Amino acid sequence: MIREERDPAFWYEIASHPALEGALMGLSANQVAETAMQASILPLASDNGGFFFGRMDALGLTVELHTVYRPAGWGREVSVAAKQAFTWVFGVAQVIVTCEVSRNHRSSPPRSFGFAIAGDWQITPIGRLRPWVLTRRAWETSPAHRRLISCR
Repeated sequence: MIREERDPAFWYEIASHPALEGALMGLSANQVAETAMQASILPLASDNGGFFFGRMDALGLTVELHTVYRPAGWGREVSVAAKQAFTWVFGVAQVIVTCEVSRNHRSSPPRSFGFAIAGDWQITPIGRLRPWVLTRRAWETSPAHRRLISCR
C-alpha cells in the first residue's frame, strides 16, 4: 500500500484539497508538492496522502515527520499506511520527531504507536506547537507494532 512517491502532481492534488486549508504549516500546495522532490526528504504515500520524512542529521538516524492526508484517507488508511511507513523508515532511522499543532486536532500523533510528548507547547511563527518523539525501541514495543506483527 505504501510507496515512495516523488511526483509533485500527486502531492499537489492532496495538498490543494479544501479541507486542508490552513493545515499545511503556512505552506502552499505548490510548496508541499515541491518538497517531495528534495533529496533529503523521503515521501511515502498511499492513495489519499502520505508522509514526508526529512533527515535531521547526516546519517539519517533522526527524521522529522510531516503528514498530509485528504479526508478520504483519514482514519483506517492513514493508520495502516503509518504502520507501513514507520516500518520502512525504522529500517535505517532510530528516532522520528514531529510536532502537534494546537489548532489542528488531527496533528496529534497516536500514543498507541509509542509516541511520547517531548516538550511543552511553544509559540512559533506558525502557531502553538508541541514536540513528540518516537524511538525505534518504543515503536517496536508499541501496541500498534505488536498488532502489525501478529497479523503477518
